[in-house]
Amino acid sequence: MKHIGKKAVSLTLAGALSLGLLAGCGGTEQTGGSGIPSGSESPAAASEYRVDTLRLEGGTDYGAPNPFLHNSRGPGTAKMRLVYGSLLEKDEEGDVPWLAESWSMDGNDYTFTLFENARFQDGEPLTTADVAFTLDYYQEHPPVTNPLGAGEGWIVDHYTVVDGQTITITVKEADADTLSNLGSFVILPKHIWENVDDPYTYTGDGYLTGSGAYSCTAYDGAAGSYEFTAFDGWCNGTQGAEKIQFVPVSDALLAFENGEIHITDLPADLMDTYLSDPTIGVVEKANDFGYKLLINYEACPDFLELPLRQAVYAAIDRQSVVDSVFRGAGTVGSAGYVPQGSLYYNEDVVQYDYDPEAARAALEGRGLSITLLCSDGADDLAIAELIRNGLTAAGVEVTVESHDSATRDQMVNDGSYQFALVGNGGWGNNPPTYMRTLFSDTAKFTGTSPIYMGAIGYSNPEMTALAEAQAAETDFDARVELFRELELLVSQEIPIFVIANQSTYSMYRTDYYDGWMKTYAYQQAEQNRLSYMAR
Repeated sequence: MKHIGKKAVSLTLAGALSLGLLAGCGGTEQTGGSGIPSGSESPAAASEYRVDTLRLEGGTDYGAPNPFLHNSRGPGTAKMRLVYGSLLEKDEEGDVPWLAESWSMDGNDYTFTLFENARFQDGEPLTTADVAFTLDYYQEHPPVTNPLGAGEGWIVDHYTVVDGQTITITVKEADADTLSNLGSFVILPKHIWENVDDPYTYTGDGYLTGSGAYSCTAYDGAAGSYEFTAFDGWCNGTQGAEKIQFVPVSDALLAFENGEIHITDLPADLMDTYLSDPTIGVVEKANDFGYKLLINYEACPDFLELPLRQAVYAAIDRQSVVDSVFRGAGTVGSAGYVPQGSLYYNEDVVQYDYDPEAARAALEGRGLSITLLCSDGADDLAIAELIRNGLTAAGVEVTVESHDSATRDQMVNDGSYQFALVGNGGWGNNPPTYMRTLFSDTAKFTGTSPIYMGAIGYSNPEMTALAEAQAAETDFDARVELFRELELLVSQEIPIFVIANQSTYSMYRTDYYDGWMKTYAYQQAEQNRLSYMAR
């Protein structure tokens, strides 16, 4: 337990250091955010960066870092957002300025004022004409990461350009997530994209020209390597590193030991060894990675019977997943989906014990046969085998089908599966946002990643009503109450099975760079662009 205390102190200090981060160009106080001032020195006045280069583990192609070509998973989105700026960002407490130095809200009207010196990485000024163009362009050409919605779910009603710096965006209906959604879409340079008819194939001039704090100076998809260089025209604060490089390594732990990379995963079984070193800092991502089991009810209609779903949970030894696969670093998943430790977690959710005899009584003799889709990663295969063993013992014939993760993801998105095991990070994000995309019939399948896939062939009007109501509720306490009702119902109906949540850790050398941080809604420090800003 003393190690947890050490981490807590480290993270508290990191949070305190962040208070000097978002130094703006305009010298005015931001409004509507978490109280972080703008107005100290700009990058042009800075003589050096805190470090020359930050190197991280690469080797995986997450796509070209632009809004239309990046991979939908977190590392792909994060690399794109280093290059492309949005109006706002999030820190440990709430929304803060990024390209907009201030903002205000009045009913359905959201007004943003850009930093006066904002510009794109080719030197062209960034104005509200670019913001307006981006809104129009995304409605016709939705980007991979699309907080503005699509089709009938498009949240913007219209916009009004006040002047070159100020724009008012009017939404169809404001809810608790509207400000964050409007603040997080990335802005395109009109002078480049107005001539592009097909952004999903375009790799011509300017396709990697953004307005973010870093520009992409090298990308090799085959090698999975990336280089980002601090943009000297960035208008809101000073970058912490001149360069960020994602480099292929054969052994990340050895590469960290040799100084080839500067942050890496800390294996749970080596925690005591590394935390005895006073130069090691740790970021804990509690229960942030999780595995869920999806059922395609159109392909497996027998499981629309609730007793059979309950039997699936009874057949799977989920504690064994935590003990043998996660090596104790995690918890058995909540049937209400939200992991333990979240402020939204409902302690009254239904608990399902491992009960192989009850599972066999419900499933044996039904003649059930299923194919379980998973990725070919070691942990995925180990968990799939535990699921297979449990269901087989209960009388269900199970065939495990494994593919690389990209193929597995595509098959899940296409609905080409019966049972599918999906592992992903981001469980420590804002639960009200992702729960709606999973359990509301209105919002299901609106994402481009299996992370957001709901249950195909399952519908529940009461669940939909609660998911939509909590999304629309702007009073925090009232929203939590509605949300916990949704969690309880999900745990009673279990359309999706949460297997287990894993706590992971990143370690870094504090004597080289200690700017790594989490936000209030995202635990992955390496994927947070504030981690790369001077603080």
